[in-house]
Parts: sequence; structure tokens; C-alpha cells
Amino acid sequence: MLRQKALRKILVTTFAVFILLVLYLIPDTVSENKLSPNTNVEYVDELYTDIVYLLNTNNYLVKTNLLIEGDNPIDKAKNIVKCLTINQYPNLPGGFTGIIPSNTSLKEVTLENGNLTLDFSEEFNSISQALEERMVESLVYSLTSLDGVESISLKVEGVPFTSLPHSKKMIPSTLNKDFGINKVYEFSQKDDISKVVIYYLLEEGDTYYVPVTKYVNDYRDKIEIIIDNLSSSYIYQPNLTSFLDKEAALLNYEIMDNLMVLEFNEHLFDNEQKVLEEVLYTISYSVFDNYDVNEILFEVDGEEVYKQAQFQK
Repeated sequence: MLRQKALRKILVTTFAVFILLVLYLIPDTVSENKLSPNTNVEYVDELYTDIVYLLNTNNYLVKTNLLIEGDNPIDKAKNIVKCLTINQYPNLPGGFTGIIPSNTSLKEVTLENGNLTLDFSEEFNSISQALEERMVESLVYSLTSLDGVESISLKVEGVPFTSLPHSKKMIPSTLNKDFGINKVYEFSQKDDISKVVIYYLLEEGDTYYVPVTKYVNDYRDKIEIIIDNLSSSYIYQPNLTSFLDKEAALLNYEIMDNLMVLEFNEHLFDNEQKVLEEVLYTISYSVFDNYDVNEILFEVDGEEVYKQAQFQK
């Protein structure tokens, strides 16, 4: 019995020593193959989107935000023109398209004293009569949204583009946002015409904003016209809406330096006593397109509820 126990101990001890010897002789492949992380961190500049006005199925030019490559206004302008040219930019939001004829090429771009000059190939003139003015509007509004670009001039094969190819309507040689966009004419007489830009909502999957330039016989200040239109229960443009309550009333307004103060009644709020983002944006976009101010202060019955700074140019 004792002999058997002794043999068992010897076998266990021998086996343990053998296992330790094997482990010692096996190469440390785990440590040799261990990945050493690279602790060098590369910092990437924040990516900003640029404003591009694309055409939707109802022939409205719609404010969209796209990631446009380029380190300077000229490079960005070239890429914006690609976005606006049919079939030259594959990553547009669904339901939107460019407007410049697909076979058009951009021959030259220059920037001098804030004026961007673009020289297009002759295919630029092949735009349809129904969209010829819209095409110019899209270029003006998209390109003057770039920092450093205050106006644009157009050429075709080196010749100044100062009249529309089909209607022969004359246009300025130097264009800025005064040219208007998605124009609507609501005046009955040619005297005392006011031009007001009003932003509406368009819901096509996501929410977009559509500027409409209205020409009206209205003697009121533009802010009164804006609020009256946005709070109207009837907006005749197809698919365009406003979330501003029809009972919302502008009680008072004033401009102090670069600040516009807008005082509303309690109907600026929704049912949860909040101001909808869509309401703030339609009003703010409209104000910034019509007034030379940098901030808007929203008040309800004399109490501050929101302050909006100027958006991206």
C-alpha cells in the first residue's frame, strides 16, 4: 500500500515537472504577436456644409446643405456648379436635381473684389425657357452664400450673359440676391411695389426651407408682410407650408444696431408652450434675407424666449 502511494506521488510530481518544462520551452508567441497601438492622434478639421439651392419636382429651388470640397471660394464654386449641373454630381438628396444642362462645362472661374465671374460653354444656353430664370437664381443664391463672394457675373464662351436665351429678358451684368428666387408676382399696379423674401417649409422625407421672392403692392414694413404670410391659413404654393399658428400676432418690433426685437402674443408657442424650430427658422431666414441685422430676439408678451444669431452666410 505504501509503495503504491509513493509511486503515485512520484508520477504526479514527474508529470508536473514535465508540464512546466514544456511551457518554458514553448516560444512566447503571444507577446511576440501583440499589436502595439499607435498613440499618435491625427486631428481633422471640422467639416462644414455649404448652401446649395437645388431644383425639386415642383420646380422650386430649395435650400439644401451639402459637403462641398475646396479650400477656397473658387474651388468650392467649381464643385457647387457640378452639383447644379444635371448628372454631374451623384450624391444629391432624393427628390432633388441640378438645373444647368448636363453637357455644360465650366471653362473659367475668377474672383476679384468679391465678384465671382463664371464662363460657361455654349451648352449653358440650351436650358428650357421654363427654367432659364430659375437657373440664374440657383447660381446667384448658391454662390453668394460662399464666404468672400458678394456677387457673380456670367459669361458664355467669353461673352457676357446679360439676357436670357429664350425670353430675351435682360438681366444685370453683376448679380446678387436682389435678383430674387422662386419669384411670385402679386401686384395689381406697377407703382409702389415691395419685394419681400419669405421662407416656407417643404417636407420631402426631411424638412427643407424654400425662399419665395414676392412682389406685392403692400405699404407695410417687410416684417409685417412676412409674419402675415407665414401665419396665413392659406398658402397657395403647392407643397409649401408654415407652422406658425394663424392666431400668432406680431405685437411690436424694433431694430437696435444689428439686433431686431420681435414681440409676439402667446400663440407663438405650441401646445407644449414651446416655440417650434420650424417657426423660428422660417421667420429668421426671412428676416436675415430682408434686413441687415445679425441677431433676432424673440419675445412673448415682453419676456425673452429665444435669441437667434445670423446663420451661415
